[in-house]
Amino acid sequence: MEQRRMNPFHHIRQIVALAEIYAPEEVTRAIEDAFHFKAFSCDYNANLLERRSRKVKEPGALHLTRSSDLLDLTINKPDLSIYDMGGEK
Repeated sequence: MEQRRMNPFHHIRQIVALAEIYAPEEVTRAIEDAFHFKAFSCDYNANLLERRSRKVKEPGALHLTRSSDLLDLTINKPDLSIYDMGGEK
């Protein structure tokens, strides 16, 4: 932190304060991940914790209500002759 001209005491205080909001094991994991990427600011740790605390809904199946929404695709058979041995095209 000192090499990057950051105030280490400010960042340490902020990271310790995060432990009052998030579980200690979550803060520990965020610190370890931040250390791995050499991102030592409290903002980076706070961002990791915030992002990980958000619940992401799993996408559900697509339900089509009208038959006109169905895709009617015709796909031509690909020309695989370009892969034949012998180098001729």
